[in-house]
Amino acid sequence: MLRQNVHYPHREKVLLFLASMDVMLTHTILNLGGVEANPLAARVFEQGGTFGMSIYKFALLTLFVVILEYIGSKHFESGRRLASAGIAISLFPVVVGLMTLPWVVCIAMQL
Repeated sequence: MLRQNVHYPHREKVLLFLASMDVMLTHTILNLGGVEANPLAARVFEQGGTFGMSIYKFALLTLFVVILEYIGSKHFESGRRLASAGIAISLFPVVVGLMTLPWVVCIAMQL
């Protein structure tokens, strides 16, 4: 009775994958001596470590998906565009993390 299909299952899987990659890259870079560029996320990491960062990231993702599904139930095409924008935005920190990781590893190896 409470179970419903989601409007954008493939896009939501991509969002989940990107959120997971972001947490893993952030954890790796911070443990190698890098810094978190987002002040709020840095504070969450200071207070809760990787577990807190994961809760923070997935709470934001859950909120986004709930909003996305609500919009999608009213206007499917608007929801699809919002999902695509969410993917593009979520891709940014993953790409930056992947580009930063080799530099952070090189610096960490020199210490």
